[in-house]
Amino acid sequence: MSSAITSFADLLRHLRTAAALSQEELAVRAGLSLRGISDLERGVRRAPHLNTVRVLADALGLGPEERQALLAAARPGTGPATADAAPAGYAPLPLPLTSLLGREREIATLVSLLRAGENRLVTLTGAGGSGKTRLALEVGARLQGAFADGSHFVDLAPVREVQLVLPTLAGALGVRERAGQSLLETLSRYLAPKHLLLLLDNCEQVLGAAPQIAALVAACPHLSVLATSRAALRVRGERDVPLPPLPLPGSDRRSSVAELAAVPSVALFLERAVANQPTFALSPENAAAVAAICRRLDGLPLAIELAAAWVRILPPTALLERLEQRLLLLTGGSRDLPPRQRTMRDAIAWSYDLLAPQEQALFRCLAVFAGGWTLEAAEIVSCGGDALTVLAELESLIAASLMQVGEQPDGEWRFRMLETVREFGMEQLAQHGELDAVSRRHAEYFLALARAGEAAILAGQPSEWLPRLEAEQANLRAALSWLRDHEEYDLGLRLAIALGGFWHVRSANAEGRMWLERFLASPSADDAAGTDQIAALRWAGELAGLEGDLTAAQRHLEKSLSLARRAGDTVGVASALRAIGSALFQQGQVAACIAPFSEAIALTRQLGDQRQTAFLLAYLATAVAHQGDFGRAETLVAESQELFGALGDTGSFEASVGLLSEGLIALMEGNLDRAEERFNAALSLGKTLDAKAIVSATLGGLGQIALERRRDIVAAGYFREGLIQGGDGDYPLGVAWNLLGLMRLASRHGRLPAAARLVGGVDAFSELIQALPPAVVATYEAVVTRVQTSLGHPDFTATRQAGRDLPLEEMIDEAVALGDELINGVKEPRSAR
Repeated sequence: MSSAITSFADLLRHLRTAAALSQEELAVRAGLSLRGISDLERGVRRAPHLNTVRVLADALGLGPEERQALLAAARPGTGPATADAAPAGYAPLPLPLTSLLGREREIATLVSLLRAGENRLVTLTGAGGSGKTRLALEVGARLQGAFADGSHFVDLAPVREVQLVLPTLAGALGVRERAGQSLLETLSRYLAPKHLLLLLDNCEQVLGAAPQIAALVAACPHLSVLATSRAALRVRGERDVPLPPLPLPGSDRRSSVAELAAVPSVALFLERAVANQPTFALSPENAAAVAAICRRLDGLPLAIELAAAWVRILPPTALLERLEQRLLLLTGGSRDLPPRQRTMRDAIAWSYDLLAPQEQALFRCLAVFAGGWTLEAAEIVSCGGDALTVLAELESLIAASLMQVGEQPDGEWRFRMLETVREFGMEQLAQHGELDAVSRRHAEYFLALARAGEAAILAGQPSEWLPRLEAEQANLRAALSWLRDHEEYDLGLRLAIALGGFWHVRSANAEGRMWLERFLASPSADDAAGTDQIAALRWAGELAGLEGDLTAAQRHLEKSLSLARRAGDTVGVASALRAIGSALFQQGQVAACIAPFSEAIALTRQLGDQRQTAFLLAYLATAVAHQGDFGRAETLVAESQELFGALGDTGSFEASVGLLSEGLIALMEGNLDRAEERFNAALSLGKTLDAKAIVSATLGGLGQIALERRRDIVAAGYFREGLIQGGDGDYPLGVAWNLLGLMRLASRHGRLPAAARLVGGVDAFSELIQALPPAVVATYEAVVTRVQTSLGHPDFTATRQAGRDLPLEEMIDEAVALGDELINGVKEPRSAR
């Protein structure tokens, strides 16, 4: 391929010609329009959607290098199109902070195994601290260009529950749970079409999930996995690659300083020593001691880094002497470990012994954190003094290479320990008899954090707290596990309740339900405080409903309501009724939701809770409008907005729901101007709140209005953006509405196969689209009939099934690409069809 071909249009034309295909033939193979192919080759569309590029690459049968070149040409601003470059638009791997020394042979072996595609599950095994993570990142970076969808890194170090491996993987990939489908099936359907390298780091503590990982690889023919672990996964199809220590210097003294400096283990020592003491250099006087240190530490990278950190206060000869003394004094359990693991543990212990007593105490306490911590958390959980004291001691631990620090996007510093170091710290915490006390403070701190987040989410102001809770997921899980294992069921139930809103917003329905049901099933659950049990059952019911388990949802919610009525808990009764009404509305049972909403409103009025009253009035107004009672609907929604205004609460999530309800009612009445004005107001507020559910739904409404006004390009833009927003939100009705709109557009412009595939995608929402405006549903059903008639029953059925089989995320990508094509390729119709 000529290096002079740089534009996407020229490259696509060159590749099509080389494949001996006409534009028409390529359009048929790719499932795109002839006009779309023509526009791409003429440069009319300069930045095609990445899914469109991948469809074209598949249709052309491109190899890895050509595929990468086409992806790079589609996004020329992202960097050069090299074999090692990441596919455009793909999230980068974590950036290592240190260079990789002495691993050329291992890199070549792993790259060769994974590039060939015959070994799709490779496990890199070795002792803790042997450099598995660093090597895996290097291999992933080198193979980015060999995988059309790049390399993706998932850190499993903080995960201790086997059941949380798939949710962690789904969260890292941005895959959302789907009702009525296991998470393994959802992930398999999402990953099946992708040519992706998945890096799973630190698998040793969740080896029970190995069968699920193997099943994922088996179900996805283009997926490869490089796992790191201290032990092999022991599943069929696995290729185990042991990682040896770094090469060591010889024991003779005849090597020159330059020759020693070139030995990888010595080179690593020098690199880390200079980082801690810039004036340090290898010399004839210290060379023998440095070489002996590297040999004494068996060439284990982390052990060498720990030792090198101390050159700022001890010369190599003194380091060697203290290190050898420390190892000679060690007795007991560590001698039962394999030599490499014993050396690693001894090196950490040696660095720990060099700390001042107060620094040792802080180090022990900080080991309780999973996945890192903030300075505030360190101050509270460690009970180690004021902020300045704790900060000074943290600096000492960082200087000793016992922990790391990095700046977060919000500017806050976050600290963490490598898992091997953390394990040693937990050992010390237990040996000092401090483990239970520190673990309790840890759990209490994160309970307080979760409750603060809960209050913000319930107040409709989640934007600050959602990222904080997301960053602390590993700690929250660790706290839940400790509370469960130590039979602290009351505190565990309260923590799970406090996280209910977070799990709901983040669509972590399966995980949230698992924790809630575990604590509800505990021996003391029936003795728990009534309000806690009522709230836990309500959240378990809501999350079960979002999973699609309507039987469990009904059971939990009815029990919550029954307990609340029996206890005279008016707040609990109102909350349970709201949850029941919401579940019914989301499932399209609009008529059935009116009664629970109405009773809940009467109770919130009685309680004087104007905010909840206003929110529920907006929901009830929409439900009433579906029954055709627009006069009452307008009265209800007007009262809702009046209450929000009186509370000064016009900028909350609930207020945006009220605006959305007003727009829906106006649209159902046929008042397009009023509907557009209300939807735009809801859209503006939704963007301010970063409430993607509202943004997705209002864009769907604005798109429907544009369709009615025959402004198809504008409508396509609204629907396209609505899907981009809704794909990450938690409001399936918004996604359904936007898919329906694009289906209608595709039909109007003769894109019948695309319309039929979208019908298949909409099937995922078949139970809940009845909650959309009746006129929209009627139009949808009419368009489905028209497309089926035009295509013929066999072709329509097959194409619809192909769309139904796509994972939702893939369907959204395909619909967004269709929106791109419609925006660039359609002409406004002279009349609505």
